[in-house]
Amino acid sequence: MANNEYLSVSAFLTEQEKVPLVFNSGCSGLGREVDEQCETDDLPPGSAASMPLWLVPKLYEQNMVGPRMPDCFGDAVWMVVDAEPRRVLLTLINAHFFEFGAKLNAMLRDAALGDQLEKAFVRRYATLLTEAHSTGDVKWRHLLTKEEEVLFDAGRESMRAFNAWKYSSKERIEVSAQVKAQKRRRAAARNGGGEGGGGDDGGGGGKRR
Repeated sequence: MANNEYLSVSAFLTEQEKVPLVFNSGCSGLGREVDEQCETDDLPPGSAASMPLWLVPKLYEQNMVGPRMPDCFGDAVWMVVDAEPRRVLLTLINAHFFEFGAKLNAMLRDAALGDQLEKAFVRRYATLLTEAHSTGDVKWRHLLTKEEEVLFDAGRESMRAFNAWKYSSKERIEVSAQVKAQKRRRAAARNGGGEGGGGDDGGGGGKRR
């Protein structure tokens, strides 16, 4: 977990998501800890188990385990997501669908997974952004993942702040003094009088007759 995510509840819960894997070199003395159904203290090579995401990368770097794709990113899920990404109840598939996928892919470097996540997020984000900037009630908030809820709430808050500023009688945009002075100089130049203006004796720079 990165330092800037240390106090993030969402990041913490994402790191707890289980990743299915196979032990390449076995596991001594922790059989029952890793797999509750294990009948011995040791797991032989080739044993299948599931471990929290935060524990997998280091084991994977040392080739001790071979991660498998979680069910939430399986072909059946992508068939539904690709068909209608904006209306899929992703939060039931995985509440941290995009964040979990991004962290998992940072380890696996699976190009197909990365493309699928990006495509689904972009297509859902377009609808999310439009609805966030509307003033009506949102009937599909239950479809959003935790990451999307954060983006949606930020969009709603920015729209409220903008409208409060736009219709406020206390804060109005005024022309700066520099702009006003520049406009006066241009007007004077067009009238041929310059900035000093012309006095009664015509000494201000106008044409004498």
